[in-house]
Amino acid sequence: MERSRILDRTSDRVSDPATNYRGNILIVDDLPDNLRLLGRSLRRHGYKVRCATTGEMAIRAAQSPWTELILLDIKLPDLDGYEVCKQLKSNEQTTSIPIIFLSVLNETFNKVQGLAVGGVDYIAKPFQIEEVLARVETHLTIRRLQQSLQEQNLRLLREMEERQRLEASLFAEKELAQVTLQSIGDAVITTNAQGNVRFFNPIAEQLTGWKAHEAKGLPLSTVFEIVNEVTRKPVQNPINKALLEKRIVGLANHTILIARDGTEYAIDNSAAPIRDCQGQIIGAVIVFHDVTESRNLARQLSWEASHDALTGLINRRGFEQRLMEAIASVQDSNQEHALCYLDLDKFKVVNDTAGHCAGDELLRQITRLLQKGVRANDTLARLGGDEFGLLLTKCPLSKAALIAENLKDLVHQFRFIWDSKTFIIGVSIGVVAINQTSPDLMEVMGEADAACYAAKGKGRNCVHVYRLDDGELI
Repeated sequence: MERSRILDRTSDRVSDPATNYRGNILIVDDLPDNLRLLGRSLRRHGYKVRCATTGEMAIRAAQSPWTELILLDIKLPDLDGYEVCKQLKSNEQTTSIPIIFLSVLNETFNKVQGLAVGGVDYIAKPFQIEEVLARVETHLTIRRLQQSLQEQNLRLLREMEERQRLEASLFAEKELAQVTLQSIGDAVITTNAQGNVRFFNPIAEQLTGWKAHEAKGLPLSTVFEIVNEVTRKPVQNPINKALLEKRIVGLANHTILIARDGTEYAIDNSAAPIRDCQGQIIGAVIVFHDVTESRNLARQLSWEASHDALTGLINRRGFEQRLMEAIASVQDSNQEHALCYLDLDKFKVVNDTAGHCAGDELLRQITRLLQKGVRANDTLARLGGDEFGLLLTKCPLSKAALIAENLKDLVHQFRFIWDSKTFIIGVSIGVVAINQTSPDLMEVMGEADAACYAAKGKGRNCVHVYRLDDGELI
């Protein structure tokens, strides 16, 4: 079953949970295979794991102080993952627990919805355990840093209140800024009660591009421009929110800081109101740090999981996911797509004659050649070896056949030169329509493969279009 497929390449790095404790994870999934495989991998790397198979079980389990992070499936037998997340985020006891969605639902809409209800991340199934481990470690680290920063902020506030009882108001405000800047190693900005800047520390200067003397007195929104990483829309200023709600607040997920010179930093932060000895709010403090590297690493791991390292094309797993989406899209519409299965002719000759380095270079050159012959909205993938897949979206079978003929001619006219030797390459292409009669992924792939085999049987360097009454295939 696709949802339970987990690629674990970390078996050679076994940790002893008793001596290398990493954190407490709650896994929520209704498939026992998923729970067993993912739980085993996490325990191997030092995590303590509990499991839940329903949304109600997850909500009860999350209320234990034991839970530090939740891996949450969307498709559950009672409540879906989105509802579970919303209920956890609305409960003060569980609202701070980071939730990472794991789901076969891979549309942008699903990811945006997961982030909108409070998830910190979204991993599509099937996935590699390295990706899960990296993201789990990242978000556990972020949560612990946030808790540490909040504790430091609270300690600072208590110190400030004590000083303000002993000293004049002006001296207390000055001490507030000095203690804040000296005690926090991350970027720190303090404001007055109106949200205008009072102090910058050096790291805040570095990340925002503003000097402290330039920023002083300006509204925080002028020097601290933040947008959503996905939508590029402005994000609510955390200082304003802390002053309005009179409490410590965290920054929205996937936030980007745009520096004065246009440089962008992925950041994480928390903001808190500052009170005087009478409990009146006199300002606010924001603490933030650069998490660009960890986010880039997460994106890189995600890209590598779905792409071919040699050609940069979508790999078989990523292609099959898009193909399943294409098959689903035609079931309730009049749209028609097409699938082309391409198998290079005489590729083995190049490998045997000139070596595997030549074969790799040939595949790269053929990839660039094929990309010139397909449309921008089509999907070209390397399925393995010298086999390629091409998904032609919103393309009738007649037009798909013409595109396939054009690709065949491009490849046949191409000359591969290696070490003073010239090779003539051909390609056999099987073409199959994707419409309301297309049953499933395996059937469509099988039909395309059979058509490609028939093309080879006609003498190679041919195109064969699959049809149900195809006597040649029969």
